[in-house]
Amino acid sequence: MNIDRDKIIATVSKELEIDKRKVENSVSLLEEGATYPFIARYRKEVTGSLNEVDIENIDKTYNYYLELEERKISVMESIEEQGKLTDELKDKIYHCMKKSELEDLYLPYKPKRRTKATIAKEIGLGPVAEMMLADERIDDFENKLKSFTDKEKNLNSAGDVLEWAGYIVIELIKENASVRKFIRNEGNLRGIIKAEIRKNAADSNGKYEMYYDYSEPAKSIPSHRFLAINRGEKEKILSVKMTFPDDRIIPYVEKIYLKPNGFEEYVERLIKIAIKQIELSVETEIRNDLFQKSSDEAIVVFRSNLETLLMKPPAGEVRILGIDPGIRTGSKFAMIDKYGNLLSFGTIYTEKSDSAFENAKQTIIDVVNKYSPEFISIGNGTYSREMYDFISSIIEENNFSCVPVITNESGASIYSGSPVAREEFPDLDITIRGAISIARRLQDPLSELVKIDPKSIGVGQYQHDVNQKDLKKSLDDTVVSCVNHVGVNANTASWTLLKHISGFNERIAKSFVNYRNKTGAFISRNDFKSVPYVNDKVFELSAGFLRIPQGENPLDASGIHPESYDIAEKIAKKLNVQLKDLIGNEKLVSTVNPKDYTDDKRGLPTIIDIINEL
Repeated sequence: MNIDRDKIIATVSKELEIDKRKVENSVSLLEEGATYPFIARYRKEVTGSLNEVDIENIDKTYNYYLELEERKISVMESIEEQGKLTDELKDKIYHCMKKSELEDLYLPYKPKRRTKATIAKEIGLGPVAEMMLADERIDDFENKLKSFTDKEKNLNSAGDVLEWAGYIVIELIKENASVRKFIRNEGNLRGIIKAEIRKNAADSNGKYEMYYDYSEPAKSIPSHRFLAINRGEKEKILSVKMTFPDDRIIPYVEKIYLKPNGFEEYVERLIKIAIKQIELSVETEIRNDLFQKSSDEAIVVFRSNLETLLMKPPAGEVRILGIDPGIRTGSKFAMIDKYGNLLSFGTIYTEKSDSAFENAKQTIIDVVNKYSPEFISIGNGTYSREMYDFISSIIEENNFSCVPVITNESGASIYSGSPVAREEFPDLDITIRGAISIARRLQDPLSELVKIDPKSIGVGQYQHDVNQKDLKKSLDDTVVSCVNHVGVNANTASWTLLKHISGFNERIAKSFVNYRNKTGAFISRNDFKSVPYVNDKVFELSAGFLRIPQGENPLDASGIHPESYDIAEKIAKKLNVQLKDLIGNEKLVSTVNPKDYTDDKRGLPTIIDIINEL
């Protein structure tokens, strides 16, 4: 069985309600190594102007079904090796659309450890299990059971025979794919999540009080409550379980297996045992699915919070005094110039004594008089409000023009002790690095925050309770999206910022900076091709996001990709102006008709983007 790519594409198209051609083209670009930002920005004709979210959803969904198809091949090969792959089973596997249901189909054939059911089959009790499930009534079954007794096999009585044959029946029910599917569906639709406080649990702050005796339908439990319950269970404060609608499940299974053959009473008990065992297994699956769903929903919020932080408008090229407030160890300050370079730093004490307070006051006055900062950025941690009042009073008393701002300092301490911070400021105390970061966060939030693991910025209440692998990828993708949306100055960007550019990684980013340091500023985007590791593919993916503000070609400062410079040049030629006089001339650019410049490769979306950039 070969993987049917067209089938996967069609499935993704139907599930996401996106045109099949758009899905196929997006997948092809992704397989070639293109990034979400590049595809969304520079391949609109190919994808029908899909945005980054659409492309990411296509990527995730396609990979899910690709993994499913690969697993189907593995499952069929395993069953075929056993000589048990019938046409009917093969058809069921081929049309299976969920990983859990595929595993249900494979369960009876899956190599497993030796069970009691296996032993029962080995000692010849398969026919007894068949009798217990037979449609016809078994006459004189007591004597028939006795005929299977065998002291050497520890089958000393009819009761022993019945007990061991029962293990085969239980396994048979447990491995029935339709039964498992029914129980799973019932659990999803009508199952109840229940939580209660564990005996002798210590919840001193009453953090989980609302969950001490709590229940809610699995299908409607909100993500934040499910994550909270999960955390309470991990902390051994809550006991969590799921109940199933047995009043619906038991009759369904009995209809399949309970026959009027004389074994009803015993089989009825076996059915209930099998159902409980399936429910335990299915409960794990459903709770895992609920966790993934809750995790996904929470991550959407975290991504939005991170994007808000990263895309916060920068103060720009202005001088800023950063202050990391503290009481016992004092408040650290760092003065940076308009490019983020350190000018001065120190520590002030406002709580030790009256003389220390006056000294702190004079220190701030001296720094402001000497460097004239436009802003004073104060970290929002402990003692921030008091520090804000202290700084505000100094500004008012001295008629200074600088503006005090409380800045989010989440993750500043992580940055301070990081290799990046040590590389930037090897001789500075860790606490001073934190003050520098607080100042730079106001000056250029995006450039500063990309130096920190996104999870350390504090993006949400339950960020430690969600799927950490998914969280990391989602937050990393958000950083990449924001950096590429804004674009970076190729001549000033740090490697920590450049590594998030489409097509780049840490090695390429460092190579880019090293080359720039050795050869001087780039004057043309074509110069990027001389950087080690920047091959044609990397150049294609990255060039449009790397800007050269004072390059030899004015288009190098724009978001227009070099592959489309000829379009901009045609527009300028037709309007009989120089490119430099066309860029920014809204009145002139507004006269351009996009339809006049389309060709086989560049359609209206690209031409409109070029005109907007101009």
